Amino acid sequence: MTDTNTIGVRLVSPLSAKLGFAEVIAGIAASAAAREREHRLPFEEIAQLKALGFGALRLPADAGGHGASLSELFVVARDVAAADSNIAHAFRNHLWQVEAALRQRDHPFHAHVLELTGKRKTVGLSFTETDVVAAGARPGKVLTRLEWDEIRQAYVGSGDKVYATGNLYNDAFIGVAVESRAGNTVQYVLERGPGVGNDDDWQGFGQRLTGSGTAKFRDVAVPAAHVYPTDPPRSDEAAPWGFTFHQVYLTNCIAGIARRVALDAVEVLRSRGRNFYHGEAAHPTDEPVLQALLGRIRAYAASVEATADRAVAALQRAWDAHASAGEYDATLAATFAAAEAKVVIDDLAPQIANWLIDLGSGSVVSRVGALDRHWRNIKVIASHNPRLYKERLLGQNALSGKLPPTGAFF
Repeated sequence: MTDTNTIGVRLVSPLSAKLGFAEVIAGIAASAAAREREHRLPFEEIAQLKALGFGALRLPADAGGHGASLSELFVVARDVAAADSNIAHAFRNHLWQVEAALRQRDHPFHAHVLELTGKRKTVGLSFTETDVVAAGARPGKVLTRLEWDEIRQAYVGSGDKVYATGNLYNDAFIGVAVESRAGNTVQYVLERGPGVGNDDDWQGFGQRLTGSGTAKFRDVAVPAAHVYPTDPPRSDEAAPWGFTFHQVYLTNCIAGIARRVALDAVEVLRSRGRNFYHGEAAHPTDEPVLQALLGRIRAYAASVEATADRAVAALQRAWDAHASAGEYDATLAATFAAAEAKVVIDDLAPQIANWLIDLGSGSVVSRVGALDRHWRNIKVIASHNPRLYKERLLGQNALSGKLPPTGAFF
């Protein structure tokens, strides 16, 4: 039982509060609009989350983590996204690497990633990429070459990574390369140091503070001890859809923004000082059409969260089925659930953000409140892996049983 008849939307979940994140998340939310206006990169806020173990949520307590389930990770990540979607998004690559490492923790490369994570550090990507991809081609990685340097007694390499989301804030970077001594393809872990640079040159109209600019690596030194063999090839029985986490995580971020819109809508209506002259009430909070619109925002935001929860639950079932006879079917189901959630949420969430402006009208269009960031952030996140191709696949599957692509970018 509650001591009030008002059961409103809450920024922070009971789980985040239990884990000790509530105060930091609330602080991030309170300062989000100012960061947006000032283009202030959230180094301090991300450092606070790292120190509390947000990046290590999935590790056992005795390894420096919180022992959270995959579903619980998404609960806390959505709270962070509701506070500031830039910050939640900046952790995505790291959190995925942790998931990959947990499945292969006996491999020395993945063990290294988990060790760094347990020390409350985060890892980013140093794959050398180009943003020019031929039509119809699968996006690929241009392998960095690591040359052995006798003087430095280390491998040395250079390269750039575009769209290096989160790299501004990361402590280490991973990649795949060809090493010069034997010509083998290897994996490596590079900790931040001389030669590592990041340009805040991301030009997106939303998600401006994710650190999604160009990461530059110039004659960086990688110790031989941090160069590892690549992962063993996947078995023929393994489910080929290994990157559903990426899409569910982004959709989960949008669900967090929808929650924030619902929270901001209450404050927008309460803060309006006057109603339209043709309204029916003296104050906007008593205006029937505005009360109805507030209710619509709340209901749609709740529906978006429920839709995201369905995809998260399917992903949890796929995780639970790993290396079992049911892995293929569970992973395929999770991939379809992720696609279905994206199609619905990418369509509804921008409309919810539109309604927030309708609710406040001219009183909320000032850049001071930065409320336009919600629509912009939703659209930029949604632009990852356009929903049009998801819609087509869902239709094709219903008609002919066509299976999803297996690449990370679907």
